[in-house]
Amino acid sequence: MHKYQMIASELSQLIDEGRYRDRLPTIRSLMTMFHASQSTIKQALQLLVQANKVYNKPNAGYFIIPTRVEQSESELIYDFSTASTSWTDFPMAHYVHCLDIAFNNEKEDLFTYGDVTGQTALKYSFQTLLADQHIFAKTDQIVITSGTQQALHLLALMMKTNHDKILIEQPTYHQMVNLIERLDLNYATFGRHLDEFDIDVFEAVVQRAQPDYVYLMPRLHNPLGTTITETDKVKLIRLAYRYHFYIIEDDYLGDFEHHNAYKSLYELDDQQHVIYLKSFSKIMFPGQRLGFAVLPEKLGESFIKMKEIADIQTNTLSQLMMQTFIRSGLYDAHKNNIITKHRQKVKILQYALKRYFYHYQYNDNNKLHTVIKLPKRINMTGLYRDFEQFGIRVDDYRKNYITGYPEKDKFLKLNTTRIAEDQIDPGLRLIRQAIRHNQMF
Repeated sequence: MHKYQMIASELSQLIDEGRYRDRLPTIRSLMTMFHASQSTIKQALQLLVQANKVYNKPNAGYFIIPTRVEQSESELIYDFSTASTSWTDFPMAHYVHCLDIAFNNEKEDLFTYGDVTGQTALKYSFQTLLADQHIFAKTDQIVITSGTQQALHLLALMMKTNHDKILIEQPTYHQMVNLIERLDLNYATFGRHLDEFDIDVFEAVVQRAQPDYVYLMPRLHNPLGTTITETDKVKLIRLAYRYHFYIIEDDYLGDFEHHNAYKSLYELDDQQHVIYLKSFSKIMFPGQRLGFAVLPEKLGESFIKMKEIADIQTNTLSQLMMQTFIRSGLYDAHKNNIITKHRQKVKILQYALKRYFYHYQYNDNNKLHTVIKLPKRINMTGLYRDFEQFGIRVDDYRKNYITGYPEKDKFLKLNTTRIAEDQIDPGLRLIRQAIRHNQMF
């Protein structure tokens, strides 16, 4: 990374933290502060201008562009609702620089239709990212999509066309629930609880339902936050072979639990029964709309045909910018920064849970989703009303269940990605107060 990029990044962070509210110091002051030449400081300031962080008033200096109205103490929002990266944690100046490089070096690609399966160079970069996690795939098995959601939609259209059946867990990712209900897919359900994945019950459901596909989040399940054991993953692969179904492995949080001991279902599969999906929305940002699918050879042609009629190609500019971001080393640096910040917040959350919720069951995996199981006597309507009054934002767990599912567990899913560290403890204290207020005896 060049020195002017590092200076721009540090100034951007100081602006976000409120160190500079109206204007930046003079160029001469910045030269002294960063021990840099005038040209280096001007390059850094130009990046901030491009990122819409500051604007230049000739002969007056560089002034901060206001982004939001500061909240008063009584209007505090305790946002536990999302796992997506906060814009304040994103290296916007660096990303804008990648945009400039993409325009200058690859502008011809922006004015032509690219390969429906994605840019070849980016597929090679994704192949390298996968190999770092011991997932080895051929580039012609990789199809770049507009986020994981598009990959799921295309697979759902394939199921609809072929009259296939899909088995889903309950609860599960809410957008998969939406796909099933809105496309009227043939489906079956398998109940999953906070503390277990019962492989024997799962097999019994498979025997009865005979699904063609099974949708799973083996690692850091959404919404439960749990991870399937190595033993059960091996059994799952054997069941896929025995009962002839494909497993859709949604590994959208794989970056948050990256260690050599973990084996994905795709890695364990040697007979091409696993469809591997990866998203970047939690490390990058949802608006980028990039993800990819690694497909068994038998499904590749059908999947690509569906994608051709859906959008011809995934956004070229997003692909070119991502390729530049990865190639420059910025992706790895940003990913490590996000994960480090997340771990710091999770430690604070875990301490607050032990302090306020020691008599409740909650998952303690020190990862992204933290779930508190609630007693059945809780009045959820009143609880959400109190949350709104206290300024607490949480996802409604009910959207993770298919309509009419009879055995819903009541729980709260907490994410710390967007909330400030000093708001976690008071936020948990208010949540406990609201729960106590809405217990029905």
